[in-house]
Amino acid sequence: MKVTLLNYTKDGIKLIADAVRVSGPFFDSKSDSELTKFMIKHDFTSTIEHISFTFLLKDISIAISRELLEHRIASHTARSTRYSDEGKTNFYYPNFRGDVDRKTYEKTLQYVQEQYVRLKESCGYEVARYLLPLATHCTYIWTINARSLINFLRLRLCKNSAPEMQELAKHVKGIVEKVYPEIFYSIDCRGSQYKICPEPKKRNCGKYPRKE
Repeated sequence: MKVTLLNYTKDGIKLIADAVRVSGPFFDSKSDSELTKFMIKHDFTSTIEHISFTFLLKDISIAISRELLEHRIASHTARSTRYSDEGKTNFYYPNFRGDVDRKTYEKTLQYVQEQYVRLKESCGYEVARYLLPLATHCTYIWTINARSLINFLRLRLCKNSAPEMQELAKHVKGIVEKVYPEIFYSIDCRGSQYKICPEPKKRNCGKYPRKE
């Protein structure tokens, strides 16, 4: 997996502060950075919707590309399997309990890939693509505003998130935190927001007390 920041809103902290000051003159005494941190701390985050990020996501699985669609306040573009040759694509490998499971997985993927190559020669990419498993790597362009990105990070940094999605969230967090630390420095799983974990008992990691 490789995550690259292609573009983002420049001078974002000033833009957020300008938006905050429109809402009331009593904010004029605070600096741009102080205002941004205040908005994040108190979850007054409508003003940060003016900031957006565009990422290139390479070698993520089709499986998590589907999960990304659950974050609907964003723009999504994926490599087309209708027009692209997937005969030499790579696949996502989850963690296995033993070598037997891994070999079964590899053998199955190899068989599917061989059948894909055979079918594309006679029927073309559009028909052959229906054989592709969820493990197939894809390339993705993803644009999302800062408020929606915070929601994404709080959900996907949770230990109960799918391992591949957790990896993606960590990559994204590492990038945006360097760009705008005022916005993302304190962002972690949902429990970090109010120091209470909303997950049920069996899914609680113990980092924060449960909601009950």
